[in-house]
Amino acid sequence: MGQPVLLSTGLVLDARMTSELLERSIASQIEFWARMGQAIEPLLQGAQALALSRARKAMPLSECMAMLDSPAGRERLTTYLQSEPYPHFEPAPGQRGLLIRTEANGRKTLGRFIRREFRPVPTTKK
Repeated sequence: MGQPVLLSTGLVLDARMTSELLERSIASQIEFWARMGQAIEPLLQGAQALALSRARKAMPLSECMAMLDSPAGRERLTTYLQSEPYPHFEPAPGQRGLLIRTEANGRKTLGRFIRREFRPVPTTKK
């Protein structure tokens, strides 16, 4: 039998957003997170568990989603994506469904992903 529990608004919002992506109910998502924590906690040494709980500085998913559509959010996302290893991908301006792949040497290729593989598309020279 279920028991009513008071949860923070931030946790419920994060669970709501995550549960929609994973096609779970909010309650099922929170129970999943609780089971994961319960399974992992015995594997951690005391200092590790304490460090993880103190390091919970990550922004909740609900705040991240709200921030994305702001100049600061777009700048933060761009900075993060540029810090990732090459190749980098970005939308091709004015060409819906196409991406530009940038290699470490600066070479750019126009293409799209087909079955998880980047495929260049022929370009017409003017």
